[in-house]
Amino acid sequence: MWETMLSPIEKSCLRWVSEGRSVAEIALIQGKRIPEVEQSLARALEALGAKSIEEALRKANISISK
Repeated sequence: MWETMLSPIEKSCLRWVSEGRSVAEIALIQGKRIPEVEQSLARALEALGAKSIEEALRKANISISK
């Protein structure tokens, strides 16, 4: 269900975060500016009703890779 609540860029940013990538790295990978990535992550948290990235990853059922 969470997949329908998130845009493709929001999903992608969450997946990259789960792999330990920084906002700057995600911006470079996605070809976006850092503020765009930060906004995408903020929208993902809002859509999922999460207060942190960790909570958003749990709610989205995305495992953290280390």
